[in-house]
Amino acid sequence: MYDSFDAFEYLEYLRRRWRVFAAALSAAVLISLPVSLLLPKRYTATASIVIEPPGGNDVRVGTAVSAVYLESLKTYERFATSDSLFTRAVDRFHLRGAGGSQAVESLKRAVLKVSKIRDTKILEISVTLRDPKQAQGVAQFLANETVSMSRAENAASDSPFIQEAQKQATEAHARLERAQKAWTTLATGAPVESLQSEIDSVVALRGQLRQELVDAQANVAEYQQQTPDAGQFGREQMRAAQARAVLLEKRVQELSREIQQKSATLARRTAERDALQSELDVAQTAYATDTARVREMRATAGAHAEQLRVIDPGIVPERPSSPNIPLNVAAAILVALVASFVYLSIAFVYRRRPVGFEPAMSRGMRA
Repeated sequence: MYDSFDAFEYLEYLRRRWRVFAAALSAAVLISLPVSLLLPKRYTATASIVIEPPGGNDVRVGTAVSAVYLESLKTYERFATSDSLFTRAVDRFHLRGAGGSQAVESLKRAVLKVSKIRDTKILEISVTLRDPKQAQGVAQFLANETVSMSRAENAASDSPFIQEAQKQATEAHARLERAQKAWTTLATGAPVESLQSEIDSVVALRGQLRQELVDAQANVAEYQQQTPDAGQFGREQMRAAQARAVLLEKRVQELSREIQQKSATLARRTAERDALQSELDVAQTAYATDTARVREMRATAGAHAEQLRVIDPGIVPERPSSPNIPLNVAAAILVALVASFVYLSIAFVYRRRPVGFEPAMSRGMRA
């Protein structure tokens, strides 16, 4: 049976064995420092990407960004951590080295770290390698390719809509060509202007013949008044005037019928031309609208989703990120202290004498 725990006795026991602490701390420093110095240096380069919301330059959209939306941007980490993208980086920069057989997954876990800074639109891509220039090159490559992959994905999402708009534009162009062909055929085979000129000429001729008819009828009337006293010659002149009047009247009637027929043809052609003109105008407007829509959709392809942009390709690191010598030494010292306390505490418990054999000693004497 052991005596109850005495704090003063325990502290005195620890004080007398300070050499254990000193030896443990010295050993921790002497071991951790050389080991840290002998470890290969590794450098970390970081590239930064900003994730702009759709219409990122619009102030009205920017003010609507919420914490939930910012948290949802963590999905873009998947682009930067894509196995296919990292494999391309491994092949491009020869990260495995000559004859390297390390798996891509384990290499990626050791080399790549991607994180979106909390409550921001910043995505950081960190690459840790022994060569600082290579680390910066890989980080910049991954950042640029991440932006390209995002743009390609956004464009692919808009591709079906662009194809549908292009299909409508093609159909509108076909309608326009048909309307133009019909217009050309009508203008060539059924001209309106030349027919109008013919009608005008016939109308003018009819007017001239009507005037001649009036004169001929006047001559007939005059000869009729002179017939009793005119003799044979007067009667012949009257018959000639009557024949001329009949001929002129017949010719005037023929011209009137011709004018009527050509006017009907002109009206029909004019109606057809007006209808084709309306169809042509509609086809031209539809084609112009659809073409402008296709151009606009192509120009804004991918702009309906978040836009990624590299704001910092990173610099060539000058100070190694590992090994962290102060941290390693501090951790070793902490472990040595904890181990020393544990060791001395266990030793204190097992080295205490049983109560029956412990000589009487006051608390002050123990102190």
